[in-house]
Amino acid sequence: MAQTSLYLGKTTNNAGEAEISLRLYVSRDIRIRASSGIWVDRKRWGKKNDINIPIILGDEREILLEKRSNLKSLMDFLENIINTSEDKSAINKIFIEKQIKKFHKPERKTLPSSPNETIFDIMEKYLSVHKLSESRKKNFRVIIRSLKRFELFKGKESKKNFKLSFNNLSLELIQEIEAFLGNEKLAFLKFPEIYEEIPYSSKIASKTAPRKRPLNIDENGNLIPKGIPRERGKNSVADMLIRLRSFIKWANLNNYTSNDPFKHFIVGEVVYGSPIYITNEERNKLLNTDLSDDVELETQRDIFVFQCLIGCRVSDLQKLTYNSIIEDSIEYIPRKTREDRAITVRVPLNETAKQLINKYQNLERKSLFPYNTEQDYNLKIKTAFARAGLNRMVIILDQKTRKELHKPLNEVASSHMARRSFIGNIYKKVKDPNLVASLSGHKEGSKAFARYRTIDDEMKKELITFLD
Repeated sequence: MAQTSLYLGKTTNNAGEAEISLRLYVSRDIRIRASSGIWVDRKRWGKKNDINIPIILGDEREILLEKRSNLKSLMDFLENIINTSEDKSAINKIFIEKQIKKFHKPERKTLPSSPNETIFDIMEKYLSVHKLSESRKKNFRVIIRSLKRFELFKGKESKKNFKLSFNNLSLELIQEIEAFLGNEKLAFLKFPEIYEEIPYSSKIASKTAPRKRPLNIDENGNLIPKGIPRERGKNSVADMLIRLRSFIKWANLNNYTSNDPFKHFIVGEVVYGSPIYITNEERNKLLNTDLSDDVELETQRDIFVFQCLIGCRVSDLQKLTYNSIIEDSIEYIPRKTREDRAITVRVPLNETAKQLINKYQNLERKSLFPYNTEQDYNLKIKTAFARAGLNRMVIILDQKTRKELHKPLNEVASSHMARRSFIGNIYKKVKDPNLVASLSGHKEGSKAFARYRTIDDEMKKELITFLD
C-alpha cells in the first residue's frame, strides 16, 4: 500500500508561503519526492507536518481549510493511482509530477448520464469504470448500503420523501452521515424495518439454507437481535468517509457535480494504538496451565497458542487443513490480501506447533483443529487467560472514543492478540522488519504493521543500558 508523508519546503515566496512537498512510498525500492503545488504560510505549518487551522473564524481559516482538504484529496488521488497500478516499476518522479498537474488542472470530461440517474446510480458507474480490486469494491458497496439506509432513516426521522443527491450534500449533511455511520444501532432500534429492506450485513441479505447457529449474546448474557448493526469505531467511520470523499472528487472531475461537501469537512485521521501482545513467557505460562477439567477450554487455548506460533489471522487459521503443511511449514495465501496481492506466506513450524498439531490430529476432519465460532473462540481465550493469571494492566486505545483505557490483559485478549504476539516477539529480535512482515503476510508499507515500530523504543532502551 502506498504511503505519503509531508514536509515543508525551504523556499519562501513573496507572500511568505512555502510549498508543501510529498514523500511517496511506492514500494520497497521506489520512494519519490515531489512538490504538491500547495503553498502555506510557515507559521501555519505544525510540528506534526500538517496545516494548523486557527480557531477564530475568518477568511484565513476558510482558505486554510480548503488547502488542507485539497492536500488530503491530492494524497488520496496519488495513493489510489499507485495502489491500482499493475506495474509499479513504471512509477517515477516524472509520472507523479504529471499526475499532480492533472489533479490541479484535470481534463474536464463528461461521461454518458441520464437526467433520472440517482447518486447511487453514479456510484455503481464509479465502481464499473474505476479500477478497484474486488475487496475495495466490496468495501465501497458497504458505503452504498449504509447511505441507502441513511436516506430511509432521514425520510422517516425528519424529512419525508428525502432523497440523497449531489445537490443536497452539504457540510451539515456529511456531519449527519458521520454520526449515522458511527452508531447505526440507534436507527435499527427505532426503525427496524429499514434493516429488513437493506440489511446491515450482505450475508444476512443473501438467501442461504437455514443453519443452526448458537445464540448471539452479549457480555451480560442478553440476546442480541438478529441483524443489529455493530457500533463502528472512529477508524472505520473515517475510512468510509475517505472512500466517499474519493468518489465525490471523481464525480467532480467527471462533471456529475460541482458540489464538494468535503471542501470544509475534515475527515478524522485513522489512528492505531500500540499493539498489545503477550511475551513468549506469558504464552508458555498459558500453555502450561492445567485446563483438563474443561476439555473445550483446553482445546481453544491450544488453538490460540498455535496461532501465536504461526501469526495468521483467525479467518486464515480456520481455513488451514493438513494440506497446508508442506515440509514442516504452514503455507497459506492471506484471504484479506488475496485479491490485491496473491502471495503465499510460508511459516516454519517449531516443535511446540508440531506437538499441538499431533495432539489434535484427525485426518477425517477437514480442518487442522476442531474450531468453534469466532465469538466463542474469543470468549474462551479470555477465560483461559484468567485461569492462567494473565491479568497485568495494559493501556488500550478505545476506537469509539479515542481515549486511553487501563484494562487487565485477560479482558482484552482475543484471537488477533495471537497474531500481534507472533509479530511483536519476532520483531523484538529481528533487525529486518520486511522479513517479519513476510512471515505475517503484511503488505509493504502497511500502516497496521508500522504500529510495531513502537517496539523500537523498547529496543533502544535496552541498547542504552550498554552505556551503563
